[in-house]
This record gives sequence, C-alpha cells and structure tokens, in this order.
Amino acid sequence: RRAERDAVDRAYHWLREMNLADDANRLAGELPYGRQRRLEIARAMCTGPTLICLDEPAAGLNPSETRELSEVIQRLCTEHGQSVLVIEHDMALVMRISQHIVVLDHGEVISDGTPEHVANDPAVVAAYLGVSEEEVEA
Repeated sequence: RRAERDAVDRAYHWLREMNLADDANRLAGELPYGRQRRLEIARAMCTGPTLICLDEPAAGLNPSETRELSEVIQRLCTEHGQSVLVIEHDMALVMRISQHIVVLDHGEVISDGTPEHVANDPAVVAAYLGVSEEEVEA
C-alpha cells in the first residue's frame, strides 16, 4: 500500500510540475498534442531517470506549445538538476534550451560546443543553408 501511495504521490507531483494537474483524471488520448508531450515527460520523470532522452519533442507543436516545452525542459535542468538529451531539428528550440550542442550531418559530427560556437560555425551554416564553407566565410 505504501509503495502504491508513493507512486501516486510521485505521479501527482510530476503532473503539477508539467502544469497538468487539472488533467489528472483525463485519458491521455483526450489531451491536446502539446499536453500529451508534457505528459510523456512527466511519466518518464516518475521513474527517477539519470538522463531523459527526447527525440524530436517539438515535432507537430505550434509555436506556443514549443515555447511551453522549452520552459519545461529548462526547469527540469535548472530546478531539478535533470540531464536532458534532445534530438531536434527546431534550431530555435535547441539554441534556447541547450548548454552544449553536437551537430550531425549525415551521421558525421560537424560541430560540437556552446550554442554560440555552433551558431557561428561555418560548417553548420553550410550544412543547413546548402552553401559551401568557403561561401560562408567570404
């Protein structure tokens, strides 16, 4: 009974952290897509992970939902000390939430560093804009 009560308490804690407490008694499939994404994170956090991996968490979200998601990820890191690995193509989101970025192009690492370093790396600009590094540096 105690383990069950602790699990329920932990679940409600993470629902509150994800601003989903009002949805606690709704079916996950009834929730809007952005709330479903936050629910997935809450469920993962209930297991006490060392690292949480998010694969394309902003896919299909509108700008408002993406902004909420970035705030959730930042809170996980700053307030809860959670390590988060994000695989994402939304570069604005990546730049907003990341302390360290690794950029791949066709499976090869082309840049590795702070958001500022990556944003100014000619290899990254060339890969994402489709121009040569020489054109970027010119």
